[in-house]
Amino acid sequence: MTKIIITVASPTTDVEAAKFLHQRFKMSLIGSQNKLAMGDKGIFYTCKLFGNDHVQREKEIRELLDFFKQKAIDLLLLQIDDDQDEANLDMNNLSQYLVPSNELLNVLDSSAGLYH
Repeated sequence: MTKIIITVASPTTDVEAAKFLHQRFKMSLIGSQNKLAMGDKGIFYTCKLFGNDHVQREKEIRELLDFFKQKAIDLLLLQIDDDQDEANLDMNNLSQYLVPSNELLNVLDSSAGLYH
């Protein structure tokens, strides 16, 4: 399995983005604002792909990508092994974990219908 981690590429104070995270993922509004203000160090979404909840995780990822694309806020999409802990990532060298959004979407598209 693969673990996907999402954060903003650079700090932002966008209130609508904080509200989106608050409403969609039940994060506190202050917590959402703090995560976004931390930039690439403010991980706000983590999930394992291809588990029992794959359909829900796929939906969440697509909603995140769509929302932040509409807001023109760049995201960092990171891919690690499911047994890796995001707390142990080399935050000064995130490029080793980067996955392009189109590649992630292709993986999600290729798994369509395989999970219910």
